[in-house]
Amino acid sequence: MRSFASILLLFAACLLTAAVLAYPFWLLVGLIDDQPIHRVLHRVAMLCALVSLFWLFRRWRVADKHSTGFGLPKAAFWRQIGVGVLVGGLIILPPLIALQMMGVRVTDDRVEMTLWIAASAIVKGLATGLVVGLIEETFFRGALYTAIERESGSAPAILLPSLLYASVHFLGGRLHVPADQIDWLSGFAVLDRMFIAYKDPAAILDSFAALFAVGVLLALVRQRTGNIAACIGMHAAWVGALYFYGAITEFNAASEARWLVGSYDEVIGWGTVMWMGVLALIHFVVSRGTPSVSAAAVR
Repeated sequence: MRSFASILLLFAACLLTAAVLAYPFWLLVGLIDDQPIHRVLHRVAMLCALVSLFWLFRRWRVADKHSTGFGLPKAAFWRQIGVGVLVGGLIILPPLIALQMMGVRVTDDRVEMTLWIAASAIVKGLATGLVVGLIEETFFRGALYTAIERESGSAPAILLPSLLYASVHFLGGRLHVPADQIDWLSGFAVLDRMFIAYKDPAAILDSFAALFAVGVLLALVRQRTGNIAACIGMHAAWVGALYFYGAITEFNAASEARWLVGSYDEVIGWGTVMWMGVLALIHFVVSRGTPSVSAAAVR
């Protein structure tokens, strides 16, 4: 638990540091380019987190390729990514089709779909998914998973990173401040805006639960395989599919089954939670009696 608490404290420190430094950095950036202060704060926070995490993970001895989930030989790693993309596609298709059949999502008539546009959207979505999957899985199901598992065991390593994974998806909110009104306190105003979604927890509960469930399933895959290759592939497939699906469909607020999706992207929600629960149950039944690969065993 100390590992997880340390990460939370580190993130809090980085956000506070970014809030303090947002104004002077905005002035420096302004000498080159005109950027809104919320963007400057976000970049400062990310830079602070990147440097701090690199130091912390080296201190915890989880910065090596095995601890971060890259222990497989290159060919096998890429092969598992491919398998992950295929499995991820098979996992996400049923709920997307179900939403369409129940009228929760309907075809967007404003979109003129051609083979070229469809192919471009799929490729762009998958490429974006691979980048996002690589970054997020390296942290959540890689180094952080290993650090917590070594200290507290598999259950906390599955649940705690998944909780953080869901939490960070609701940080955001842009605050546009006129240039002549920006001062030392503007960074704290932007910081307050970043947590605006949490001021109404009930409004994000369904989407939060869905993202938590997704994180748990990915962590189970990490536990079973001992690396993050399949996790990256599955993550990429989901991001790519959601990108394409969101481009060709729109939310139907009149649907009686609209409760299945949340406000985060009007695709994931309670329906996702139920589907992930079914998949987790299948995972436990199929893998019963089969030893998993423990990250803690690889030092």
